[in-house]
Amino acid sequence: MPASAADRRRGGPILDAVLRTLELRDFAIVDALELELAAGFNALTGETGAGKSILVDALSLLSGGRADGGMIRAGREAALVQGEFEAAGFVSAARRLARNGRHSARIDGEIVTVSELAERSAELVAIFGQHGQAELTRGGAQRAQLDRLLDGGAREELQRYREGFRRLQEASRSLAALTEASREQARRLDMLAFQVEEIDAAALTPGEDVRLEAEAETLRHAEKIRLGASRAFEELAGADGSASERAAAALHELEGAAPHQTTLAALVADLEQAVSGLQAVAGEVEDFLSAFDADPARVDAVQARLARIEGLRRKYGATLDEVLAYRASAAAELDRLAGAEEDTRALEREVGALSEELSRSATALTDARGEAAETLQARIQPLLAELGMEQARFEVELGETDALGPFGRDAVRFLFVANPGEPLAPLASVASGGELSRLMLALNLVTGSEVPVLVFDEIDAGIGGRTARSVGALLRRLSQRHQVLVVTHLPQVAAFADAQYSVTKESLGERTVTRVSPLEAEARREELARMLSGKVTATSLQHASELLEQATAVAGE
Repeated sequence: MPASAADRRRGGPILDAVLRTLELRDFAIVDALELELAAGFNALTGETGAGKSILVDALSLLSGGRADGGMIRAGREAALVQGEFEAAGFVSAARRLARNGRHSARIDGEIVTVSELAERSAELVAIFGQHGQAELTRGGAQRAQLDRLLDGGAREELQRYREGFRRLQEASRSLAALTEASREQARRLDMLAFQVEEIDAAALTPGEDVRLEAEAETLRHAEKIRLGASRAFEELAGADGSASERAAAALHELEGAAPHQTTLAALVADLEQAVSGLQAVAGEVEDFLSAFDADPARVDAVQARLARIEGLRRKYGATLDEVLAYRASAAAELDRLAGAEEDTRALEREVGALSEELSRSATALTDARGEAAETLQARIQPLLAELGMEQARFEVELGETDALGPFGRDAVRFLFVANPGEPLAPLASVASGGELSRLMLALNLVTGSEVPVLVFDEIDAGIGGRTARSVGALLRRLSQRHQVLVVTHLPQVAAFADAQYSVTKESLGERTVTRVSPLEAEARREELARMLSGKVTATSLQHASELLEQATAVAGE
């Protein structure tokens, strides 16, 4: 069996993530398959038409590729593709295809959209070949590859730029929100300013309405009050035979009789208090009458003041206290909105300053990418020759976007031409499946890749001999940092693999199924012998052994 991911990690480089198993159920001509993969270089071999690319199709589906009912095995209602990863992030990804069109995608058993699955899987798996153009045309993929060649200073500049761009986006969003709300805020400001001014102009004091209503009540009944108080004074002290005089006369009589009777003596004291009380009340009534003012003009003033207060209460609160509370709240909001205008001006200044800073930083990044582009072109060219594309040319084109983006203002395009005399064109539009795979192998060797699992299909199309040996050696080198899966029909490539799998077709009754089997030492030698000569002979077995020895020697260099 091939080495497990854990075994590989103990004996070799530590990889960020590996595809541990790939499971297929009723997919294409596969009835049931559970394939355990090695962490390094995995080669899938077999005769033409055996179904080697079915596994690539399955991985493409896990990476968000288009679902097609034709992928479901004949006679079945559904198909399943599932991959189990050993990674710090998610562990499993699955696609279920149904003939009724109700396809589904899952991550760690939870249903997700296909776009979510594609986004998560893109962090782990990249496929090159007939399936690989999506990787090349994916937004920023070529720019990201080029940026991996930036020197330390340029990387720090890029990090500063990205942080500055994030702050610019936040400030721009805040400014847009404030600007969008500015018209409504202006109306609100005008209204609040009017309300505060209207309340302030009234010069209200707490409890004023209660006092004024009491005064109004007095003024409305002034004559009755004056008349009642005057008559009361007359009865108390203002005329002969008033209550005060008669009480005083009664006191005089009691005082004459009290020395001779103890009960009357006690009543004298009570009557003395009553006489003093009557005289005091009479004095206060007299004082009241002398101070009482019921000017008709005051009546009008009080009524007018109460009417003004009532108008404010109808607008701002049931009581004067509520009106004053509303005024305080309106003034606070007025201050806040006035502050928002200052915030807008501050954000405008911040956006302007950040834009200038980012523009300078973007210019520095453009210069750094220009140097990185020259480095990439110089390092790719000899690899192209080594990969059997001696006449091919590769260039990096740096264009300028209309506006600053999250990585600067550079639009990066890889240009390629396989044959002399032809014009350079965007890579994905001119490279064949085999050329594309080999070019991506070269790019990943030069720039590295953030994706841990790399799949190459058709990488050996149109090559052989020494070029095939170079391809195998370079794939082996790439597998020191990534898990590599390769579909190949060339023994020179397969000999460099850490693990090799034989893909075959079998007939079961009237049905045909694809089988994938890991190859141990002798079985692998026999498969390489078959690939070399079409059949297993003593000579082809000897040649297979030599291939394995040569691959081992090159890998150990």
